[in-house]
Amino acid sequence: MNGDMAYRHNEIREQGLFRKLCRWSAEEEFSESVDDRKSLLESIHQVRQEWLNAIENFNQAENEELVEYYIYRIKACQVRYNYLLKMAKETGLRQNIYEAQ
Repeated sequence: MNGDMAYRHNEIREQGLFRKLCRWSAEEEFSESVDDRKSLLESIHQVRQEWLNAIENFNQAENEELVEYYIYRIKACQVRYNYLLKMAKETGLRQNIYEAQ
């Protein structure tokens, strides 16, 4: 058991291993950050498209129940869109998020 401890101690003391661990940790955090930002941007584009679709459907609705549904849907999309924009602003995401895809 002592031999195993000594082996691990020597392994940890090596500067190369420590640097590799630090570099690996930083790369992992950066990768997660990029994935999160990409996911957030995709969500913003998706909810904006849903919002525009709800407005278009509202303009074409003839049934009173459908009109009420699309009013609700438009409001829900607005709230979600504003929330996602706030999250993007807090994370420092700077991109042209207003472009329709």
